[in-house]
Amino acid sequence: MPVSSYDVGDAFTIRVVKYHANNPDRKWTNSYEAVAVVAGSEDELLALGTTLVDFEKVFHYDVILFSSLLISTWEPDSVPYNPSAFISTPLTGAGARSAAGGDIEPINICMNVLRVTAFGRFGHLFYRGWLGEGEVSAPAGKSILTSRSAEQTILDGAVTTSGLDAYMGTGATPLQISMIGSTVDSARGVLGLSIGGVSTVPFDHTWFNRTTTP
Repeated sequence: MPVSSYDVGDAFTIRVVKYHANNPDRKWTNSYEAVAVVAGSEDELLALGTTLVDFEKVFHYDVILFSSLLISTWEPDSVPYNPSAFISTPLTGAGARSAAGGDIEPINICMNVLRVTAFGRFGHLFYRGWLGEGEVSAPAGKSILTSRSAEQTILDGAVTTSGLDAYMGTGATPLQISMIGSTVDSARGVLGLSIGGVSTVPFDHTWFNRTTTP
């Protein structure tokens, strides 16, 4: 299946690749899945990818730089190699929040964002470069958010200002952010996003797609 044109029900993976300004050799990705609500082309896929980048830039600190955007069919596209099954686009720019005057947490200290669905377990998105030292405390030796409500406000603002809300919920179109299991038939549409808390995630954890090139 090519990304140049697709049908209703086709599924895709969108990966946003980033790195810390002080360590450009250690890149990581945040991955999203989407299912087509109506037939479309690469234009709609790139629009969603751009929306996801705009969404992420709102809450990342400015020491996090954006490297590339990868959009591929949800089906494996590497064997055999099929260049029409993915799009790779270089990115520029950094997170919008200023780190001046304070330190951000190490990149293994992540914000855990929950993907809310109508049924089944919620999914997780772990974001490096979101949390600053003033946003995290550890009163009993375990890191917690200083203000969960403040972080939820940041998250809600990122969703609305980027336009990501148009891709979630029952009215999502032309693509719906989803959670896909073993098959596309098992996909569950994401209704919204909620702050889950602080998570310590190893640098090589499978939550982050370590293959940053198609």
